[in-house]
Amino acid sequence: MKLIVFLILLAILAIAELIFYRKHALDDLSLHVSFSKPIASFGEVVEVVEVAENNKKLPLPFVLLKFESPTSLEFLDMTNSTLSDLVYREDMLTMKPNSRHTRRIKVKCAKRGYYSFVRVNLTTSDILLMEKITRTFDNDANITILPELIPLPDLKTLMSITFSDVVQRRTLLTDPFSFAGIREYQPWDPMRSINWTATARAGDFMVNQNASTSTRQVSIFLNLEFYNIKESLALLEKAISLAYSYACELNNQGIPSQIFTNGRDAITGSAVIDALAAENGDNLKRGLALARIDIGAGVIPFADLIDEYIQNTGANDYIVVISPKYDATFRPVLLDLKRKRPSLLWVMPCYRTTAEVEMEPELRSNYMRWEVKGNDR
Repeated sequence: MKLIVFLILLAILAIAELIFYRKHALDDLSLHVSFSKPIASFGEVVEVVEVAENNKKLPLPFVLLKFESPTSLEFLDMTNSTLSDLVYREDMLTMKPNSRHTRRIKVKCAKRGYYSFVRVNLTTSDILLMEKITRTFDNDANITILPELIPLPDLKTLMSITFSDVVQRRTLLTDPFSFAGIREYQPWDPMRSINWTATARAGDFMVNQNASTSTRQVSIFLNLEFYNIKESLALLEKAISLAYSYACELNNQGIPSQIFTNGRDAITGSAVIDALAAENGDNLKRGLALARIDIGAGVIPFADLIDEYIQNTGANDYIVVISPKYDATFRPVLLDLKRKRPSLLWVMPCYRTTAEVEMEPELRSNYMRWEVKGNDR
């Protein structure tokens, strides 16, 4: 009889404990997941910071923290993580009354883009572990990963072509008595521009920069239309990186530039063009705008981009079109563009195994292959 009474009391206590935890386990409980910095470079290692707080006197026997992360953020430690289309991260801990838990998880920024954690999940239980109690918290963490910066040696041919067209033509209008500064020597600089005194001090070749009486800028048109029937993305990502790296190097060399692209912003869905054209010369703002392009959101037809924004370029601008797409629907757009702006270069990101493009004779002198490793799987 005593045993039966004891078991009944025990059952009553267990039920009361469960009801109490159901009602109060999630009181004064918070969870937030953030990034250690809002902007990161391609390939940089940053931290995902988990902060959970139990601001009450009730202990929690276990707490399971869960959130989803894109595979573009590579966790250096995949413990407690599962990988599919997303990375599913779970961390378990015990929380004492009035306690705070902070965990820092290192991740590598493996792909350009805008990423956010808008929801995080917390699961706990009663003391007797009879029932799981779950809550989803709103979260506002985000990070922007800048496009990959292409090494300068890989830009050598493109920069040489640019300098031969832009700088040599501008040299005719350069004021030799107007000194604009000194910078490091580049392979495309003429020997006569070397400042031997500055070279002796620096221990490396330095060149004079003279002011120009006329500024000739580079207008970059970035085409992100799919280049094959599989709708592969690899070369489009390379095209974005090339446009970013090229514009940065032009800015570093004192050559003004502007970018027009038919990509759409991941947050607003609007064209990225205005920010890139308006913030001429600002490498960071330009990188942020390119980073937030969502190729999956669709693009403006390249022909429409040209029709609308060619008027934003000067008659003497050097026009550089970066486009992996090269089919028969694309090349007529280039031919029409060349008639309006004869100073034109088409840069086609492609693989080393990509066959040579059969094109119209009028385009051959305005064409450059930019080969990258890899293939479309």
